[in-house]
Amino acid sequence: MGYLNSLPGFCIRGENYNALAHLCSFYHAAKETKGQVAKKSMLPVHPWYGADLIQPEEVRQYIRRTFVDGILKPPADAKVVGCKEIRINWNEIKDLDAFLADVVEIFGDVKIIFNHRDILSTSKSSWWKDTAHSYATIRGMDQRLRENRFASSPISFHVEYEELVAGTEHARKLTEFLEVPFDPAAYEKVMATRHSY
Repeated sequence: MGYLNSLPGFCIRGENYNALAHLCSFYHAAKETKGQVAKKSMLPVHPWYGADLIQPEEVRQYIRRTFVDGILKPPADAKVVGCKEIRINWNEIKDLDAFLADVVEIFGDVKIIFNHRDILSTSKSSWWKDTAHSYATIRGMDQRLRENRFASSPISFHVEYEELVAGTEHARKLTEFLEVPFDPAAYEKVMATRHSY
C-alpha cells in the first residue's frame, strides 16, 4: 500500500472492515429483488411490491458514490483510488469470486492486486503470532487469492512481497501492470520507510 501511494495520482486507503463487501451484498440483494418482478409486483398487495422500480445502474452509481465519497474520500487530484483489505477468509467473505465479480461490475475499470507473503514468517509476525491456527488461516487465505476466478485475469496482478522488497524488478512489473512509469527513487524511498507490523 505504501508503494502504491508513492505512484503519481494514486490514493489507496487502508482497511475498512469490509465496507465494500457489505455494499456488494447490498447490490446483490437489489439485483435479486429486481429479479422478482412479476405481472402484479407493482400492486401494493404483492409480496415484491416495488421491485419493478429498482434500476441496477442507479444502484451501481449509488454504491460507487457511497464508497468513494463516503469511505475513501480521495483528494481532488487523485486519478486512481482504491483500498486494501485483509478480511478475505471464508467466514468474512463466503464467495470471493462473487464479491470480486460484483466489484468489477460496479466499478468497471478495475485492477486487482493480490498480495502474497511467506506464510510461515507472516504467521510469526506481530499481528498473527498470538492467533491460534495462524499458519492454517493464512495458508487458506493465500490459496483463495491464488485460485479465485480472477487470479489469472488480465486485470489482476500477484505481488510477491519477498520479491517486491528484494529489488526493483518486481516493482517495475507492478507499475507496468498499472500503466505508470517506474521511478526507482520513489521505490527506494518507500523501501527505506518502516511500515507497521
